[in-house]
Amino acid sequence: MIFKKQDIFFSTFVAISNNLLKAAKEFKEEIHNPSPERTGFTNIQDYEKSGDRFTHTIIKELNKTFVTPLEREDIMNLAVKLDDILDGIEATLIRMDIYEFKDMNVFIKRNAEIILESVEEVGKSIEKLVSKRFLDIRPHAVKINGLENEADSLLNNSLRELVATCHDPITFIKYKEIYEMMEEITDACEDVADILESILMRNS
Repeated sequence: MIFKKQDIFFSTFVAISNNLLKAAKEFKEEIHNPSPERTGFTNIQDYEKSGDRFTHTIIKELNKTFVTPLEREDIMNLAVKLDDILDGIEATLIRMDIYEFKDMNVFIKRNAEIILESVEEVGKSIEKLVSKRFLDIRPHAVKINGLENEADSLLNNSLRELVATCHDPITFIKYKEIYEMMEEITDACEDVADILESILMRNS
């Protein structure tokens, strides 16, 4: 399909969203069913490289396009925050690999599920953005905010459990860092939702 010049941003956002969803699915699968070969880890590195290329496309097009379908600042902020989600997924999996994580406990598994659910809602929001159904973005933004609140509660509960049961300082530090890195991914999803809601406000 050949997109008109003004649609290059929307088509790239769709590509970013699809790429991000693949990464979130791989991430969740790797957490729930860790593979000895870490194939998910390798794939997510590939998705991250693709994500960087898509972000570069947005920046390049912004630099040479006079009329854009949305505010330039909104386009840039959305691209950056979508990339932050993917960067967070890759960084967390790399850290798990470095720490040789074996025990994917209930907190980590639920966090991976929340991240995937959030990314799915981000994708649905992007679909509404591209079709300019701005008002239809709000239910997905609300869902993302609710998932981020759950992630906050999960972080608090996981830290309480860690303090109560973990007596090895190195293990404590490792789990605390992974819990916090995963919660930061849901924060990035919420940032995307906030940007989309601001776009909604300006275009409805």
